[in-house]
Amino acid sequence: MKTTTGKTYWRSLDELQQTAEFRDFLHREFPVAASEFPEGLTRRRWMQLMGASLALGGLTGCRWEEEKIVPFAMRPENRIPGEAEYFATSIEIAGMPRHLLATCYDGRPVKIEGNPDHPSSRGASDALSQATILDLYDPDRSDALRQTRGRQSFRRSWQEFEEFAEQHFGAMEASGGDGLRVLVEPTSSLTVQALLRQLVERFSKAVIHTHSAIPRDNQLAGAKLACGSSFRTRYNLAKANVIATFDEDLLGLHPDALEHSRGFATGREPRVGMSRIYSAESQFSITGAAADHRLPIRSGDIGLLLAHVDALVRQELSERDQSIQLPILSSDAMKFAEAMVIDLLANRGQAVIAVGPSQPPTVHALAFELNALLSNVDKTVYLLEDPTIIAKAESLAELVEVTNRGQVDTLLILGGNPAYDAPGNLKLAAAIAKVKTSIHLGRREDETSVLCTWHLPETHSFEAWGDVRSWDGTNCVSQPLIAPLLNGRSAIEVLALLANDQRDAQQIVRDAVSRSLSGNLSSEAWAKLLHDGFHIGSELPVEKVGPTLMTDRQRWIQAIVDAPRSSPELVYVPSESVLDGRFANNGWLQEIPGFLTKLTWDNAAILSPKTAEQLSVQHGSVVKLQAGSSSVELPAFLLPGQAEGSIGVALGYGRKAAGKVGGDQQSGVDSVGVDVNPLRTSDNLHFTSDFEITATGKKYEFATTQDHHAIDTVGLEETERRVGDLVREGTFKEYQQHPDFAEHRTHHPPLESLWEEPKYEGYAWGMSIDLNKCIGCNACMVACQSENNVPIVGKDQVAKGREMHWIRVDRYFQGDVENPSVATQPVACHHCENAPCEQVCPVAATVHSDEGLNDMVYNRCIGTRYCANNCPYKVRRFNFLDYNENLEEANRELVQLVVNPEVTVRSRGVMEKCTYCVQRIQGVKIDAKKDRRPIADGEVKTACQQACPTQAIEFGDLNDNQSLVALSHADSRSYGMLSELNVKPRTKYLARVRNPSPLLEPAAATLDTHHGSDHGHS
Repeated sequence: MKTTTGKTYWRSLDELQQTAEFRDFLHREFPVAASEFPEGLTRRRWMQLMGASLALGGLTGCRWEEEKIVPFAMRPENRIPGEAEYFATSIEIAGMPRHLLATCYDGRPVKIEGNPDHPSSRGASDALSQATILDLYDPDRSDALRQTRGRQSFRRSWQEFEEFAEQHFGAMEASGGDGLRVLVEPTSSLTVQALLRQLVERFSKAVIHTHSAIPRDNQLAGAKLACGSSFRTRYNLAKANVIATFDEDLLGLHPDALEHSRGFATGREPRVGMSRIYSAESQFSITGAAADHRLPIRSGDIGLLLAHVDALVRQELSERDQSIQLPILSSDAMKFAEAMVIDLLANRGQAVIAVGPSQPPTVHALAFELNALLSNVDKTVYLLEDPTIIAKAESLAELVEVTNRGQVDTLLILGGNPAYDAPGNLKLAAAIAKVKTSIHLGRREDETSVLCTWHLPETHSFEAWGDVRSWDGTNCVSQPLIAPLLNGRSAIEVLALLANDQRDAQQIVRDAVSRSLSGNLSSEAWAKLLHDGFHIGSELPVEKVGPTLMTDRQRWIQAIVDAPRSSPELVYVPSESVLDGRFANNGWLQEIPGFLTKLTWDNAAILSPKTAEQLSVQHGSVVKLQAGSSSVELPAFLLPGQAEGSIGVALGYGRKAAGKVGGDQQSGVDSVGVDVNPLRTSDNLHFTSDFEITATGKKYEFATTQDHHAIDTVGLEETERRVGDLVREGTFKEYQQHPDFAEHRTHHPPLESLWEEPKYEGYAWGMSIDLNKCIGCNACMVACQSENNVPIVGKDQVAKGREMHWIRVDRYFQGDVENPSVATQPVACHHCENAPCEQVCPVAATVHSDEGLNDMVYNRCIGTRYCANNCPYKVRRFNFLDYNENLEEANRELVQLVVNPEVTVRSRGVMEKCTYCVQRIQGVKIDAKKDRRPIADGEVKTACQQACPTQAIEFGDLNDNQSLVALSHADSRSYGMLSELNVKPRTKYLARVRNPSPLLEPAAATLDTHHGSDHGHS
């Protein structure tokens, strides 16, 4: 499917094809009030979907509940009521280390940021880290121990479990723990690994097993093939002029994504030169969308593409090689490989070749060899010891095998949910049922807990002592930010109990970290470690190794050539929202629109339009996927840029015991999405061609936001022409010839006002967003939601266009439907100096401050929605319902703790929008006034700005000519969206600059640089 209008942008296939449904949706006066689907929502289901997040409205702006204020008898040291305190900590999410700074009010954490001092995060964070605070206050977390005997279940106390453990495990000592198996998730925690060793010392015949639903084992196995040891790979993108990724999302769900994002942004500054990014992948990733060139290719063909790259490199280097005959790829793939090779050879020692975890070990080994051949190793590519490897640990498949043979009497499962996310062929649930004594430590009574004879409630990471290691190996500690809310204990405490370790958790962690740092930590050193959150200089040394002999390379390539490559293929990918299912009960993440699909509250079978046509499948058609004896039914989602013959499905959905948000079969709450784990096998964890797809004839309606809030500037016929004015971009060559190309994309009459405009003598707050750095990762959306108490509305309301996010990330496709380029653009309130919304409000509920903020006075708002109609950016959100109504009292006490006390919670009938985080502005102004000093540049950071991993957002005082935001507004790439309307937006954008290869990009069209005297520029 080719576009016929030349260079064009479009947000969905409906918009591209101008379907009747899209035209009807866009013509409506209030699309946010549109009801796309029948009103079939029951009150019971509504309240279930709200879950934890809807209780953000436990406090309201207009109604005051009775509150008892009791002073401390003895106030804790350094505690000032109502003043925020900040604590450094670290967490591990499915093996991904994240280093955080928690904001606490009166002893409760309410907001998460990246640790500004940590070299990996440097103040940035991702959507998953931001949302962990909501999990802390999830009312569906387990609050009691449970023991099952036959068909009966009994609540137990920790004392009763300790008595049971003393008797049960004491009796096992005589046999050396014969029949004892422990299942854990891979972890870099020195403390957990030390306690596992202690447990094995007590029970010499005990065996440790590890399992992850989204493992990176192939990369470690590839390193062992190439280098002889299971090393992990670290990349320095800031030093790379050329970045080539093969099914690898370096900027997305990679464990070191925050560091990669910062390095990527460093290389995308056109004033000092630009890196070039190539991405070959089957399904759009964040890295693929940010790439200068992207090749949609089946995951099964990625290895073959890399083998062609290897052959071309050696041919250019004139190396003698007994070449294996490689199967021919498409002409587009070969052109892509040839252009990539030219750039790689021209930038030896300044390039990165990265392969994703879904690819087999031989492909990773070939990438190691290529990086060494191109002199990238030890310059942009580093090999480190992997700290997550647990000595002598066995796999989950081996655990199932010995369990089915009756050789397991006691099974201890520490965290995770293997009964849900294990490959379907293992039939783990049936195996667990054969174990006489099974113990599961988990935060919820999930699919695994209900199968075990004992369930133990686990603490949240913010309630426990612990430690993790950064991707570079830096030692980091986790400290409790709040006492355990729900009677839980950590894995460290449970392991210490079973290993007969009498030390408390803090001492165990301190001792483990001390041993790693070669000595006992003094009290001062320990206090500093807790304050900083990490130990400077404790990163792992870079291993000086090289790939093995050429004979091994021939075997790798032969294995790649011999791999089956039939079409179509089914690719399993971690969900960008719920990951492997652990965030299924998190309403913030369930409602965040997918990066490219803009899909909420669902997963789907992602197909390219061409593949769908070949299979006679339409968008929203339900298809049946069958692998072996297992089958699932999923709706089809047609996505431009999906590789032909490749079908992508997201993991993490279809939970049956997640909670009242993600699905709870016992409570009658339907699952969100479909569980595809039954289709996976231990041999085909990542992708397979051994499956069948058939249409069922059923239809399904998605809750997507891709066509919501469409900016219809002067009518439907103008949409296509004007969209190039909204998101502006050019090539690096264009920028070098005309640095101000963005300004001249739009011509309009001179902007004149009918009245004398006010002057802002004090602070004049403004924002700048660099589209060259924005990767569309959604971190800003979740950060804004957490900071500003933005509610969740649920799937049915999203389908009606009623989502409440104050900032959205618009996504535009451009070019060929089968291989489009992508542009992303965050859009929030622009705080226009000549704001159209203010002019139509009949009660002055939206007014201008003396610092240029477009303020909302919630108590005045009567809900006419005239402001939303008059807003050209469509960024105002209306509370159609009171999301705080009749919440269960049992839940309110817990979930209200997540509310940011600095921000008013809105009620039904009230309009709301971005405030530029006015509460943060006021807080800094108060501090500056007390210190009798001006506000420093960068001292005020909005929530979206602080979270952004690429520093794409700048905020500050426009009246300070030397402030970063003022300099950004003065940049030659700066432009105002819809400035031709004379609204004078305080938020401006820096146009995107792409850096295409001359071999793959046609010559750019000549720019219109006409400067008529009767024209203005934006």
